[in-house]
Amino acid sequence: MKTINNDIFDIATQASLKITVDNNNVDIKHKLRLGDKSIWGVLFFFFGGCLLSVAPFIKTSDTISKILGVTIGLLFLIVSILSLIRQVADRIIITNTEITFRYNLRRTAIPLSRHMTVEMKTEIMKIRRAGTFGSDFIVVSHYLQDLNNEIPILKFQMDNFYADKARKLGNGITQIINDKIRQIT
Repeated sequence: MKTINNDIFDIATQASLKITVDNNNVDIKHKLRLGDKSIWGVLFFFFGGCLLSVAPFIKTSDTISKILGVTIGLLFLIVSILSLIRQVADRIIITNTEITFRYNLRRTAIPLSRHMTVEMKTEIMKIRRAGTFGSDFIVVSHYLQDLNNEIPILKFQMDNFYADKARKLGNGITQIINDKIRQIT
């Protein structure tokens, strides 16, 4: 396997990814970083769900309000917990015989073949609200292509300010995975 530029590992840390490469395995996984803006939104929904679940018992005695508050609160809690689990559990592991990836809470293992390649796609997302500057993100997605199938295996995002670094990291990940697949087959 070719040597990997140390910049890729530094950018991966900035993108909340951890890349481990050795002669036998490649492991790419997400890390939970509380300073990330997307985590703030998930935590907002988590604490909002907690508040909605408890508040009806403090202020009201109406049964319908309690049921509605607890139902909506639990829905917020479940969605936020699943989002946190998804962000932490997404990963790719390539061994000498198969590629295993967990993407959107679904685990898939596929035997390696010489027809496989990994392709990268980027997308700029602009989130605007009235009276604010909004946020711009670059979303980098990796897809495993095997004959006519295209399967998403990894997605990460960074601020659009770091778009060049995100593309460099995405290309580095693509090279790492494709080199490992070529090495095996």
